[in-house]
Amino acid sequence: MRILRKCLLAAGVAMLASTSVANADVTTIEAGNQHSWKQMHSSSGNCLVSFPSQPQHMQQHMPLPEENTHLKYDVYVAGMDEQVVFMVLIAEYPPSMNSAYAEQSLEAFLNGILTQNPNNRLVFADLTEVQGHKALDFFIRTQDVYFKGRAVMANNNLYLLAMECEVSHYQESKFTYFINSFQILK
Repeated sequence: MRILRKCLLAAGVAMLASTSVANADVTTIEAGNQHSWKQMHSSSGNCLVSFPSQPQHMQQHMPLPEENTHLKYDVYVAGMDEQVVFMVLIAEYPPSMNSAYAEQSLEAFLNGILTQNPNNRLVFADLTEVQGHKALDFFIRTQDVYFKGRAVMANNNLYLLAMECEVSHYQESKFTYFINSFQILK
């Protein structure tokens, strides 16, 4: 998927050849009468989320020489019927990150996605709260592809939950289930 790949590249995440989720607990649950979804506990980021199938796990560390530290990214990606892709990206920032700038960080993150492709069109973006943390819901269209998601800043973690699909395969109920299954664990 075009936007998903660019989002992963923008985040500095390299796709790995592995097809298994390393260091993550995955449990099958029923999502209505439609599909068996896999509830996944992340190996980092302390969160739970459900995917329509077994997610692939990718991990990357990106050096931040000016701060003498690094950013850690974990990405979980799972497809549904080869037409829809769901993704959770967890970026772990250094503990020194100031949470007072969460809203600006979310807006800068969205602007980064939008500028990746001149055909990206923002359908909407709304600031919200998830479990007491600043969050941004967004919907992007690039020609015949939808990229819909939520970015959450919690402590020193950025959580990006997103669904990408062609316009003809968009299902709001699947996206809603995916987003609502997300929980930050304390």
